[in-house]
Amino acid sequence: MKTRETYIDNIRILLTVLVILHHTAITYGGPGGWYYSEPADGLVSGLLLTVFVSTNQAFFMGFFFLLSSYFIPASIARKGAARFMLDRLKRLGIPMVFYSLVITPVMIYMLVSMGQERPITWADVFIHREQWISLGVLWFAAALLLFTTVYVVAKRFAVNTTEATLALPVRFTIFLFALGLGVVSFLVRIVFPIGWTLEPVGFQFAHFPQYIALFVVGIVAYKNQWLAAITYEEGKVWRRVALLLVFVGFPCIYALKVVTHAELNAFLGGATIQSFVNAVWEQLLGVALVMAWLGIAKRRLNEQGAVAKECSRSAYAVYIIHPLVLLLMALLLKDVHLPSLVKFAITGTLSVAASFALGWVLVRVPLVKEVV
Repeated sequence: MKTRETYIDNIRILLTVLVILHHTAITYGGPGGWYYSEPADGLVSGLLLTVFVSTNQAFFMGFFFLLSSYFIPASIARKGAARFMLDRLKRLGIPMVFYSLVITPVMIYMLVSMGQERPITWADVFIHREQWISLGVLWFAAALLLFTTVYVVAKRFAVNTTEATLALPVRFTIFLFALGLGVVSFLVRIVFPIGWTLEPVGFQFAHFPQYIALFVVGIVAYKNQWLAAITYEEGKVWRRVALLLVFVGFPCIYALKVVTHAELNAFLGGATIQSFVNAVWEQLLGVALVMAWLGIAKRRLNEQGAVAKECSRSAYAVYIIHPLVLLLMALLLKDVHLPSLVKFAITGTLSVAASFALGWVLVRVPLVKEVV
């Protein structure tokens, strides 16, 4: 590629915002684990936050893997495999160490002193700590480093052959890919249900079929210029599919829960019809949203002003530090009595703004800017 597609950088900005709002939704009653959370104040709030979290989970982290792997072949060709891997170790490894040794202890101190309102010393969290490796949201960096290493090693030993260019798959083929991904996810979740985490790296194997598949798709897409072939009209078609899956599919899943009197765990894993339906729905929705974003953003989000350029430059730093900012905002507002959705809107807005402001500062700090 001679130029970097601007819309991909803009998508990264929006996905980073979505990550912050996703964790804010969990903070105020959405499903999932987070450092600090409050129960939703009613059925409607809980359902809306659940729809939001479930929709995000269906695609946004897999999308990050696709966009990250998309530029790997060009980067290796430009730098060489050895220099490329050293760069990856620096950009992914140093933030993981910093998050474990600095950000996590600070959040523990805040959570105990502000949230539980009991005394705690800095020595307790920085020196007398039980867990020295705690990657938090940087499980993504660990997984990306792992996937990248496997790819580089495989590429090193692969037989060089001239490959014919593959055309962008037609809609039915993409649908079958998503359906197959749903079946594989269901099978994996029989052993590793949603919520099961491999410590200390924080990998949830329940979602890894999509992460691995979209990482591979990103590499293949670059080699065959698939992203350039996705049209605006195609994006609108997949947007309609995604909307149908959210506004019709999710109520059907909820109806299945009511009719079968199933507990939530039945949808998270195991050899149950609920888990199968949830896994297939999730992957169909995820692929549809990825296709929709790629097609529509190319037409609507392919320009950047000064603010967007700054946000694009600081997006990685924002991803790294946003848990600290969000936790601080949530703890400051914990005694404010407002409806869950209102607190979600206020805390989410403040956290997005403060995270990007802090990210803007960080990418201007010597040494730090060389990493993030």
